[in-house]
Formats: sequence, structure tokens, C-alpha cells
Amino acid sequence: MRGNHDLGSAAEHREVFTDGRSTPKQQDRNNVHIDEFLEKPLKNRVKLNICGLLFETYKCTLQEYPQTLLGGSELDNYYDPNKNEYFFDRNRESFSYILNFYQTGRLYAPSHVPPDIFEAEREFYKINLALRQKTAAQNGTKKIVAKKSRWEKIANKVWKFLNNPKSSKAATVWAWLDIAFIMVSVTCLIVETLPEIKLMVSDNSSREYKILFTLDTICVGFFTFDLIARGVTAPDKKGFLTSLMSWLDFLAILPYFVLLFTKESNNTIEILRVLRLARVLRVFKLVRRSKKLLLIAHVMKKSTSELSLLVMVWLMAVVVFGSFLYYAENGKNENITSILGACWWAVATMSTVGYGDVYPKTTWGKVIGTVVVFLSMIFLALPLTIIVSTFSKTYRARKCLTADDNTDEDDDDEEEKDDANGPVSVT
Repeated sequence: MRGNHDLGSAAEHREVFTDGRSTPKQQDRNNVHIDEFLEKPLKNRVKLNICGLLFETYKCTLQEYPQTLLGGSELDNYYDPNKNEYFFDRNRESFSYILNFYQTGRLYAPSHVPPDIFEAEREFYKINLALRQKTAAQNGTKKIVAKKSRWEKIANKVWKFLNNPKSSKAATVWAWLDIAFIMVSVTCLIVETLPEIKLMVSDNSSREYKILFTLDTICVGFFTFDLIARGVTAPDKKGFLTSLMSWLDFLAILPYFVLLFTKESNNTIEILRVLRLARVLRVFKLVRRSKKLLLIAHVMKKSTSELSLLVMVWLMAVVVFGSFLYYAENGKNENITSILGACWWAVATMSTVGYGDVYPKTTWGKVIGTVVVFLSMIFLALPLTIIVSTFSKTYRARKCLTADDNTDEDDDDEEEKDDANGPVSVT
């Protein structure tokens, strides 16, 4: 703006001849004004060399956040006078997102950069400090808290109590109590299949049957109450009803109620066996209580493409090598009478189990077996390295999300305190 004003002043005081040209002296003076106007943006531009990759921006853009490294006086410590630039030996792929924060005020995390590396870059450039101060400033200028109903407050507290063991000491006790009931229920399921106990339990009037039935009833009652309470207090009812863990919890208690009102007969005996088997699903209730088990499940979900590739290659190899072995051993090995039987050998060999019930006897069959052993190690090793890499990235990302969740819970607690004092509006 100031440069435009200088140009305007020069034009207004220009002395011209009758042919419209200015005098050489006046023309030199006007050129000085023009050069100053053109040089001002160039002086304001800053060159940032990030490990060989050059970025350019305006200094005023960086100074929008003086509390950060690039916007404060610490930037001078990285100045290279020989090249007239600021050099940083930092991650290049992350810096475009860092610079975008100065330009737009919004920080986006790159999907191709590991979360821990981008977090380190944020700390180095002091972006986290700027975000916290920006959030604090926004909250200080305007804070409007919507008043929650009494039921919403109670439901929120109950939901945290049932699903977050770290929310209170009572919630921790409830989580351990849940685990104890799961262990008791699974133990009863195992004990009743022991030969000496199974004979006693077959009589409904026996003392052993009554003890196991009472323990199972108490466990199912606890599981039912927990499932209903979480369903009623869930913030997202649709998400809760469509959740896989919710359905596993429901299927874990369903056999008890079906068996309770169903009499065993020749027509229903197979169905009852399947329902008794469904009680094993109670073991999966432990997944909900363990973050490490949830992490493994999340990694398996993220690695679906790699696992599908492994299964496809594995099945192809089983069919191919099973067929080779069948024709190599046909008529010479009584244990291999079909390609399907040879495929069973390929499955046991490629999984490095080797039961020994089926094995090649001819020379060509042993050669095929040797090839299968070496190739199976390659087939298993290649996808596993990708899965391990996915696990490491997911674990680091989950740690960051856990820290953010803890921060969000603290914010919710502060909102509840504000709700107790009534809605607040500060401008």
C-alpha cells in the first residue's frame, strides 16, 4: 500500500515536456521510487531450505505466529548469510504441512508420514504451542456451553463408568469384576466337559449341576445387566447396535436363555450343541477390556489386503503342489489317493506343522516336498513383514489418539463443572 502511494506521488509531481516525456533527472528520481516499490516484496520474502528442498514465503506470513520457531527471533539462528536463506536439517515431507499452517491457520497431518515423525516436527517448530495458545484465545474470547439435560449427564457418567476403567476407581473395580466373571464363566464351560464331571452334570438333580448352573446364572445376569446398561447410556445408539463387540456380547448370553426354555429332545439336540458352543464367545469379551487386544484387531483390519494376498498365494500353492505330489506318488503311496488328500499334505507342510500322517515316499515326491518347504517360508515371510510394519505405525498412531482422548475427557469434565454452574457466555 505504501509502495503504491509512492508511485502515485511520483506521477502527480512529474514534470513533462510538450511531447509528454519527463526530464532525465525526474525520470531517475521516479525510477528510484519504482525500484523501492518492487524491492519491498522481495525483501519481505524468506527462503527456507529444508534439507535441500527450497521453500519461499513472506516473512509477515511467518510472523502471524510469533511464538513459533519460524515466526520468532529464534529463526535467525538458522540463517546462512552465504546463500541468503534459512537452513533446517529436518523432514522435508512434513514441512509443506507445517508451512500450510502459517498460511491457513489449520494443521493437517500427512497420511504418508509416520505420526511420531510429524509429532517431532510439530514440537521442533513449536506448532503445538501455537495451537494451544490459539485454542485458549478462542475459548477466552467466546465460550458458550450448551446446557445438558439431567438424563444426558447421568448417561454420560454411566457410559464412562462402564467403558473407561481409568475414569474413576469404581470404574476400575467394575472392569476387574467383569474380567473375573468372564474367567469364572469360561472355567465353568471347561469344567463341565471333563469326563468325571460330565457324568455328574448330566443329572439335573445332582449337586454339581446345581453349582455350575448357579455360577453360570450369576455370570449371565452380570453380562446382561452390563449389556443393557451400555445400550441405554450409549451416546451413539446406532453405532452401538451395529458394533461387532455388542453382537458378540449378545450372542454370548443368548445360549443361556434359549437353553433355559428349551427341552432337550432328538430334534433339538444338534441345535443345543451349537448353542452350547456359542458360549465360547464370552472369551471375546476380554477384547473390550484390553487395549492391546483391540490394537491387534485394528492391525488385522488395516492389513486386510496383505492378509488376502497371503491367503490367495497360499491357496494357489496348495493346489499346485498338491497336484504335483499326487501325480508323483500316484500308485506308489497308499496314503495319497487323490489330489484333495495331497492338498492336505501341502497344507500341513506349508504351515510348517508337518503332522506326519501323509508324507512322500518316492524320489520325485521328496524333491517336491523340499521345494514346498523352502517356498512356504518365503510365502509366509513376505506378508508378515508388511503386517509388522503396519502394527508399528498403528501402535504409534494409537498412542497419539489415546493422548488426545484423555485431553477430550478432561475437557468434558470441565464442561460438566461449567454445567453445574449454569451456561456461560463470555465475549
